[in-house]
Amino acid sequence: MSNPSIGVRAQRSVSAMAAFWALWMSTVSTIGHAAGGYSEDSVKAAFIYRFAGYVDWPEKFPAPQTFTIAVLGADEIAARLQTLTADRTIRNRPVQVRRITTIQGAADAQMLYVHASPGADLRNLLSAVGGQGILTITDEEQGLEAGSTINLVTVDRRVRFEVSIVAARRAGLRISSELLAVATRVQGDRIRSSVVCDSRHIQDTDSSCSTRVGGKVQE
Repeated sequence: MSNPSIGVRAQRSVSAMAAFWALWMSTVSTIGHAAGGYSEDSVKAAFIYRFAGYVDWPEKFPAPQTFTIAVLGADEIAARLQTLTADRTIRNRPVQVRRITTIQGAADAQMLYVHASPGADLRNLLSAVGGQGILTITDEEQGLEAGSTINLVTVDRRVRFEVSIVAARRAGLRISSELLAVATRVQGDRIRSSVVCDSRHIQDTDSSCSTRVGGKVQE
């Protein structure tokens, strides 16, 4: 006999996926139009920007005047983010994209993206901002294991992401269940849905689960 609660969870996961990808596609389309196409950096910038809408930060007093996204070692992604966030707000605050050369430059940021860099000690870099209420985002093979909250991964030429609830809690952040539902992996989560984002489950919205990166269609 089937368990109704499992069906409900699966349906909610499908709805969350459809909503996230539709919102994400509207963002990447904006970047793609400005850049003349969807590059991998455009896709990553779109993900980084949209993550902010699915995370709750601890209250700080006084409240910061700007919402700061610090970018370490990825000038092209920083440029894409600047284009994307121009004249926009996050959490009702104007957005500042800050290119930094040392981890100390992220001290008062709300988000930090660290690009994969040969020889860099990612674990030490992330530990330097641990517990400061910063959403850390990486694109390393073992990004979550190094302490990142969200790690971008490429699977069959598709950019996806994984989430660490452990790292989020350590930073005092709350990750929305809608974001967790579309992650490829959730570290520290006890309940995972087996639903995946493809045309078998979202026949009416399969276009919102795909994008074009480097001339290839992501599905």
